[in-house]
Amino acid sequence: MKKYLLFILLVLFPVVMVAQFAVVSTLPANNAKNVALTTTVSVTFNEALDTNAINQNQEDTWFTNIDSVISEGYSVDLKTATVNVVLKPNQSYFLGFIFMKAKSGAVITTPYVFYFTTGADFAPYTVSGTVLSGSTGVLPEGSAVILTTVNIMNDEGKDGPPPFAAWANVNSNGTYTIPNVSNGKYWPLAVKDVNHDGRINPDNGEDVIAFGDSIIVNNASITNLNLTFTKFTPKTFQEVTTIADSLSKNLPADKVLRRISGWNVDTLGRSQSWEFAYTHNNNTMGKGIRVSTGGSNTYTLDQGYIDWIKMLNPITNYLSAASSATVIANVEKAGGKAFRLLPHPDSLEFRIELSIADQKYGWFGPFGFDTSKIYWAVAYTHVYQATQDSSYWVDGKYFLCDFATGAVILTQPTRVKEETPIPERFSLLQNYPNPFNPTTNIRFTIPVSNGTSLKIYDLLGKEVAVLVNEKRDAGEYTIPFNAAHLPSGIYFYQLRSGKFVETKKMILLR
Repeated sequence: MKKYLLFILLVLFPVVMVAQFAVVSTLPANNAKNVALTTTVSVTFNEALDTNAINQNQEDTWFTNIDSVISEGYSVDLKTATVNVVLKPNQSYFLGFIFMKAKSGAVITTPYVFYFTTGADFAPYTVSGTVLSGSTGVLPEGSAVILTTVNIMNDEGKDGPPPFAAWANVNSNGTYTIPNVSNGKYWPLAVKDVNHDGRINPDNGEDVIAFGDSIIVNNASITNLNLTFTKFTPKTFQEVTTIADSLSKNLPADKVLRRISGWNVDTLGRSQSWEFAYTHNNNTMGKGIRVSTGGSNTYTLDQGYIDWIKMLNPITNYLSAASSATVIANVEKAGGKAFRLLPHPDSLEFRIELSIADQKYGWFGPFGFDTSKIYWAVAYTHVYQATQDSSYWVDGKYFLCDFATGAVILTQPTRVKEETPIPERFSLLQNYPNPFNPTTNIRFTIPVSNGTSLKIYDLLGKEVAVLVNEKRDAGEYTIPFNAAHLPSGIYFYQLRSGKFVETKKMILLR
């Protein structure tokens, strides 16, 4: 009976086949040769793009070895993304992406790539091999293998994506062949966006990544280069101290440890990322050690963070601290579990953060505890994720714990004070929405009171608007910008506060 009913329904209401969200064309065309050195690179889709989703995930979505971009934008119908670029002679290029989203909600989750060259032919060599699931159980199909020109596991002090050199999609049987590879030294990695959120984030427990040792292409192709996926398990404080202690030996001799932090901690006291923050050179400079689920590295601290942590007492004996597991167990019993289980809106995320410091400039304020001592501090918080790179606490419960035993000494009331918590670092966030027409919001944070300016410039460097130009107290600010008087195009906004300077790009699209 069901079979006949289905037949009748199909006759009366035939299935309408909807075209999949897909790439229609590229400029230059795939495998194009003799491309002009100054040219427009574009990708056209069969649907309008969700530009907000794309811009929020841009660094994790797009991969390319183009290193000189003049401007970028979208067509009026939002079906074409374009970049005007300056290329180098006789060089092979690629542009690929792992994720793309349409305004309809449709997504492209199979990696897409196209190649072109400014020479008469492509670079002659290839790198090939197999991507293996390892213990992850994640199938390699749908992943991409990329060659970088730096070791991203030891890329100190550099922001943004690493310099990419070449790319290949992984086949259904796990094999890959990267074409158009020039002579040089490379570091291979394989990535897969398992949860299809447009980001490569192995810390989420779903996405996977594989790192390979460096290779040298020298007038010959490389074969049988196998890469094995791995997932990253968060670590307790005691599990990372040996690594941090070893890396600290490479820091300046006059280093002083001021603060230790753990983010996104679980109820076993394990964090995805531990940071050890040092000052040196008479507290005028700073270095950080990060031990995370993806590896470990050292990097230079920004000046705003240095100015804050230099006021904290030195931490001299962190190896004798109570285990993070013990601290969290004590906090759970002292009210942490009750707070963790409180209902909260879907717009908020629950997070646990840890720190080791004297806490006099931390979460507790002047509550009468002995700030000459070093403590464990734990924050159970409900967090609003404003953008990919920006979040703030809505409410929380904070616990001051004994450094050596982990026993809870002090609990701060559940509600965060009405005033905005003082941020730990300078930051200038990507404007939202972007592209915009004609209004957008620009958010920034400053950890200390400073003369602060926020100015808008056009492509030629001409100042077109001044949004802030005054002394501002430490805090987080959202500044609206109305560009109704300006033509469509690329603009830059620059934040200056004390010695901190940062500039970001935004697109006005009418």
